[in-house]
Amino acid sequence: MALKSQRRMYDVEIAVKSQMLADYLKWIFPPEEGSSLCRVSITRPVGALMVSFAQPAPMRAQVVGDHVVELDLPMLHRRANSEQENHWLVYDRSAMEKINLVLEAEFDLEFAGYYRRGEQLGMRKMDIIDAFILSRGLVAESFDTLSKRTYRKELRNQELVRQRLLRRAYYLNESINYTGLFDKRQ
Repeated sequence: MALKSQRRMYDVEIAVKSQMLADYLKWIFPPEEGSSLCRVSITRPVGALMVSFAQPAPMRAQVVGDHVVELDLPMLHRRANSEQENHWLVYDRSAMEKINLVLEAEFDLEFAGYYRRGEQLGMRKMDIIDAFILSRGLVAESFDTLSKRTYRKELRNQELVRQRLLRRAYYLNESINYTGLFDKRQ
């Protein structure tokens, strides 16, 4: 695992809004084995935004927050911007807020698509949500190796994530405007 003292100048930290979004970020940009740095790719909209908002700074900034994620920006970006050579990369507060909004929107879109596809397949709502939670690594994959205290904490975390996603599913169902989909003559 990479230690903070071993960080490179083009590694950057970001504070995200929730543990669920931090886990989702780690799922869309998985770290390499033996590293804690998420390998950002510009192939995803949030990745391109992260790369574009990174600013050069003479010193490494300490990011404060409950859910801080370390990122490794792609080589392409580092070569393209010579003003960032020999500087640390940082996000200011405004950039972090914008990235969080886009990350949350991307999460919501992915969840909505996953949820709708599960409905089309005839799956139960709870099964869809549980499958989404596990497939995106939003909670521990295996409870077998956890101690009792950690196991109970992970179960509570899973239930909290499940409840949040249930609320999102309810909102998704309620926010659809069906005007024009049904013929009034029937």
